[in-house]
Amino acid sequence: MRIMGSVTVMRESLVLGSVCLADLLATLLLIRRSYAYEGNPLMAYYLGIGIGAFVLVKLVLVVFPIFVLEWTKQYRPQLARRVARLVILAYVALYLLLSVGANVRPIVAARLTGEGSCHVVLAEQSGRD
Repeated sequence: MRIMGSVTVMRESLVLGSVCLADLLATLLLIRRSYAYEGNPLMAYYLGIGIGAFVLVKLVLVVFPIFVLEWTKQYRPQLARRVARLVILAYVALYLLLSVGANVRPIVAARLTGEGSCHVVLAEQSGRD
């Protein structure tokens, strides 16, 4: 896909960037409304510093790998596409697995046992009382 004249970007890079951006926005929205907490300890640390630090680190951790994939594409295009597809699959799979494990399971358990609302359960897990 052509962007800005002669620069071409793999479709996979755009998909990966879009998935990561959706993850970032969903995380911020859900955390702000106390429906979820950041399950990744590294990202939770930066979220504790502030939203700006969290967003900056998240974007660096997204843009740098995409840059490496695009650079690799010049020399080994098949490899770059395959790795990008694998990364997309792994990212989505881990996102679903970790978000369900970290956020949905405790909510369901709390509702089944009658031990409070999802806001209380998630606040306790994230260390915010």
